[in-house]
Amino acid sequence: MSLRSPPSRIGDGVRIVGTILIALHLFMSAWLVVQFEGQYTEGRPSPTKVKALVAIDNEQTLIDVKMENSTRFFVYMLVRDYDEPINSTQPEPSSSESSDDVPASTESGDDDIDWLKNGRKATLVSLVLLCLSECLVFAGIPFKATLRAVFFAGVVACFLVVMPTTYVLDLSGGDGGDEEDDDEGEDTLADETFVAQTEQGSMAHEKTSVKPSLLWTGVRFEMMFSGYDLGLVEPENYSSVRSEIPDANDTDSQSFVKFESNLDLKYGKNLPSMFLIPLLWFFFPSKPRDFIVAEKTHLEQE
Repeated sequence: MSLRSPPSRIGDGVRIVGTILIALHLFMSAWLVVQFEGQYTEGRPSPTKVKALVAIDNEQTLIDVKMENSTRFFVYMLVRDYDEPINSTQPEPSSSESSDDVPASTESGDDDIDWLKNGRKATLVSLVLLCLSECLVFAGIPFKATLRAVFFAGVVACFLVVMPTTYVLDLSGGDGGDEEDDDEGEDTLADETFVAQTEQGSMAHEKTSVKPSLLWTGVRFEMMFSGYDLGLVEPENYSSVRSEIPDANDTDSQSFVKFESNLDLKYGKNLPSMFLIPLLWFFFPSKPRDFIVAEKTHLEQE
């Protein structure tokens, strides 16, 4: 006895309803789960640990953050005091610059792309198209099997590739440009793991690294950020610390801070249910188009 039932109206109904139910199940599930764990391994805030859990679904991003051994971190934030001297600030723009440059910079800020929002939209559209393709298969359109397979591949790509990629782009603020931009995006991603979001220019001799690797259920980023925090340095020593790394015996060397972390992007636990759809195709096959045309012709003759 064959496991595959012959084409029938009941099988078509089961296949369509099953596809719609699975699509709704995916729509209401968590699409991406992000686990972050980092620790200050050197410097005054060590050994503070930071753990975060992020759940991303079709419309929300839920974040839960916890800190361990946080006393040293809070003391570090209270002690540090970054105050850039006035004489070392960057020169003001010359008066010859036209006033048209101001709105131009404002417009560039408005052009920031909400990558995660676009990823959500693409995933939602792929689910709708998959359901519509099943209805088109029932109608017996040409190349129905190819069309259905393409839309299913689009759903898989959106969940497994588009959503993690858009989250990383949102986190790093990347524009997806040339290789130089990609390197800057990786540096920004490592900066995001440095929980003490300090003032711009307050870190000297910064070093960042991002090492991606594959997991069974997603992708892992091993990240590192280090540098000399000028908030722990006397203002008159800013220029000397920026120009040269302090010696080990120098008091300013105690401003060194290092933060190491892992960022795991894992797929939602309910996402494997989308692979039940090809099983519906196998156990409840659609009628061949030639058979549908012959059936319509027979009905018209009657």
